[in-house]
Amino acid sequence: MATLVNVNDQAMPMGDNTGQAGDGQTGPKRHFKHIGELADESKAKVVIMYRTVPGEADNCLVVGTKFLPDQYHNALMKAVESEGGQDADEFADFASRQTFPDGTNMLAMLHNDNYIKKFKTKEIVVTYGSGEDGRILLNKLNEMIAKDKGITVKEMAKDPEAETTAKKTTKKADAKKTAAKE
Repeated sequence: MATLVNVNDQAMPMGDNTGQAGDGQTGPKRHFKHIGELADESKAKVVIMYRTVPGEADNCLVVGTKFLPDQYHNALMKAVESEGGQDADEFADFASRQTFPDGTNMLAMLHNDNYIKKFKTKEIVVTYGSGEDGRILLNKLNEMIAKDKGITVKEMAKDPEAETTAKKTTKKADAKKTAAKE
């Protein structure tokens, strides 16, 4: 079984020098988003599917890569490392449009076969560089991302479908009130 995750000491891009050669490297050192590990003593490697859960700002969804069969593991890591995977704000959004080599939908298979697990964001360390400077707890990263967006982490964790439904319900209620007045 291949051990992997964060292949070639790769991690998450976060700065202007993303993808440039690292110090003392003979070739380019790439840094990948969506890669992390458990904050406990196991340091088990994970792919971060969603940084927050709708309505649960302090929870995230991850896949423990060591539990995947090699065929799925390698395909998942290729997807994470791909341009589309790196462009995605949430990796699961990209994975929902990908298939494994056997033709199964990536996100659906990971969900249906119970590979996706919920963790507290403070229990996940995002690895975006080498050494301690290249590590941050996911809850702290979420705070930074929310601040950059000018919102709170709680707002970041809102369910967009629930908001759309609430807006439609409000519009229908407003329309009924207007019709009743006329």
